[in-house]
Amino acid sequence: MCILFLYINPKPSAGNFRLILAANRDEIYKRPAKSAHYWEEDKTVIGGRDLEPGKEGGSWLALSTRGRIAALLNIMHIGEHPQELLGRGSLVSEFVKSKQCGAAYLSTIAKNSHQYRPFNFLTIEIDPESINVHKYCNAGEAPKPECLSDEYLGISNSFIDTPFAKVTAGIQQFKDIISKYGSADEKKSLHNELTKFLKEETSHFPDSVMASFAPAVSTEYLKPYSSVYVNVPERGYGTRAHTIITVDANNRADFNEWSMQDPIDPKNPQWQNTHFSITLSDQ
Repeated sequence: MCILFLYINPKPSAGNFRLILAANRDEIYKRPAKSAHYWEEDKTVIGGRDLEPGKEGGSWLALSTRGRIAALLNIMHIGEHPQELLGRGSLVSEFVKSKQCGAAYLSTIAKNSHQYRPFNFLTIEIDPESINVHKYCNAGEAPKPECLSDEYLGISNSFIDTPFAKVTAGIQQFKDIISKYGSADEKKSLHNELTKFLKEETSHFPDSVMASFAPAVSTEYLKPYSSVYVNVPERGYGTRAHTIITVDANNRADFNEWSMQDPIDPKNPQWQNTHFSITLSDQ
């Protein structure tokens, strides 16, 4: 489970943002991971890395200074998966390190998408004149890559055209925050408000869409997953990291991550903030 909200304005007026991204990573607390950092094999890339044996080097969200962002969110599925399926985190790391455009990259992975557990995958390419957003979901009927052009986007663990209730409600909250704090001179307030938003534990339940993705389990089981911030300590699972990325009219990007420090105590979490400020280039 994860959730992501995105605002794009490719040609903003001076003092406004071209892109604002706010996301939560939800994962098993015991799964080993490294928080956001510059990657050793490619110093243009910033992001967290999976340290799970057999899936090392994968990521859930990463940014390249060459103006490339990739994000991975699973499709909700309650139950066991075949063990032989490939890890999905490599899809993120391979895209941000490549020079292949998002549409072509997604078309390539679509050919072998049956080898992965169900996912939503988002690619973002930022250049001086445009921002191109593409999405691919390997679940559902006749999946194919899509170009997304909406100013605001919310995506979680269902199909993009059938969002969970927390996504629908979250998009409106996200819009309200950007409407009030979405200029560069309000950047500190924007980050503060988005961080509060990503920690929002308001339940959006009952949720018929969520229930349709897990018909074999009870509503009480699903209810903890109906908020933006997920916290299910009895299942050893919840939101482990918040990421906020902003890109201003001059292509100056700020990458902020708040991650739970190990050993994770979900009832009394200690958060570590990592911040990177860079200028994006298409080189």
